[in-house]
Amino acid sequence: MTSTLIAEVQDFLSGLKHEFPKIFPLRRSIALDIPPQKEKALEVLSARVAHWGALMGVRPQMIRVKVQISLWGSCSRQGTLNFNWRLVLAPPAVLDYVVIHELAHLMEMNHSKRFWGHVTAWCPDHKAHRRWLRENGRAILRPRR
Repeated sequence: MTSTLIAEVQDFLSGLKHEFPKIFPLRRSIALDIPPQKEKALEVLSARVAHWGALMGVRPQMIRVKVQISLWGSCSRQGTLNFNWRLVLAPPAVLDYVVIHELAHLMEMNHSKRFWGHVTAWCPDHKAHRRWLRENGRAILRPRR
C-alpha cells in the first residue's frame, strides 16, 4: 500500500515538472572526477540544453558532465543527458548538434529514421557536424601533452 502511494505521488510530481518547469529547476550534476575548472562546461552545456530543449519541446531530468574517452554524449532511459566536458572545445555549431542529438533521444530512444528526422529538423547540417567530430574529435578527446 505504501509503495503504491509513493508511486502515485512520484507520478503526480513528475507531471507537475513537465507542466510547471520553472517551479522544478533542472537538476545538474558534475561528476566527481572532473577538475573544478571544468565546471564551466556544465554551465555552457546546461544553457544549450535549456535553449534547444525549449525549442524542441523536451526537457531532460538531469544533465551530467563527465570525463569520457570516446563518447561525446549519451541519454539514459531515465532522461539523464551525459556530456563529455571536452565538447565545449568543439565549434559551437558542433556542440549544438550533439545537444540536439541527445535531446532527440528524449523523443526517440534509438537511431531510427524518425530519430534522424527530429535531428534533421533542428540541425539540417548535422552530417557536416558529425564529419567534423570524426575528423577532428580525436585531437579534442586525447590532446597531446
